[in-house]
Amino acid sequence: MKSLMKSAFTMTLLGGIFALGCSSSTNSDDGGLGGFTGSEGGATGTDAGQDGPVLFGLSTGDSCFDIVSVAAGSNDGCNLGVADTVANNGLVGASLLVNYTQATATLTVGTDGSLGAGQIAFNMGTLMRDGTATDSAMTTCMWHQTDTSMVTLTATNEFDVSVTEVENMFANACSMKPTGGTCTSTWTWHMKKGTKTPPCN
Repeated sequence: MKSLMKSAFTMTLLGGIFALGCSSSTNSDDGGLGGFTGSEGGATGTDAGQDGPVLFGLSTGDSCFDIVSVAAGSNDGCNLGVADTVANNGLVGASLLVNYTQATATLTVGTDGSLGAGQIAFNMGTLMRDGTATDSAMTTCMWHQTDTSMVTLTATNEFDVSVTEVENMFANACSMKPTGGTCTSTWTWHMKKGTKTPPCN
C-alpha cells in the first residue's frame, strides 16, 4: 500500500499545478516587474520605508517550485513519503508545478489542485481540496481525499505550506487500505522557486 500510495501521490504532485501568490497594488499588464507581482525588494503597495509588514511577490502563471525541506513533526499516516527524500522514493528534493493567477490572487498546488487552491492575501492563505483521487498504477483504485493547506510567504517566490490530508472511502479495487479505512498525513514543506521549467519533471 505504501508503494502504491507514494506512487499515486508523487505522480499527482509532480505532474500537476502548484500555485502561489499575493495580490499587489502595483499592477501592470505583464503581472508586475519581471513577471511577478510586487515591486523590487519584495515590498508591495507601500513605501518600503514605511512601517508595516513586507508583502512578498510571486511569479504569475506556471512555475516549478523545489521542495527544499520538511519541518520536524510530520506524521505520514497515509505513507505518502512527504518527509522522505527523492533518493528514498519520497518528495523532499522534488520540483512541483505551482500556478498563481494574479487577477484572482489564487494559488493552486499540485495536479488539478491536489493540495488545494485558494486566495493569498497579506502573505497568507488557506488552500482547500475535496475530491476523488486515483492510483495511477491501478486506475480502478480510487478514494475520497481532502486537503487543507496553510500557506505563508517567507520571501519573494518562497513559502511554507502546512498540509493536512485525509484519505477515506477506498474502492474495493484498492489492494491495501489503511486500518479502519481512513488515514491522515500532516506535514510542512518549505518551498522555493527553482530553475526547472514546467512540467517540472
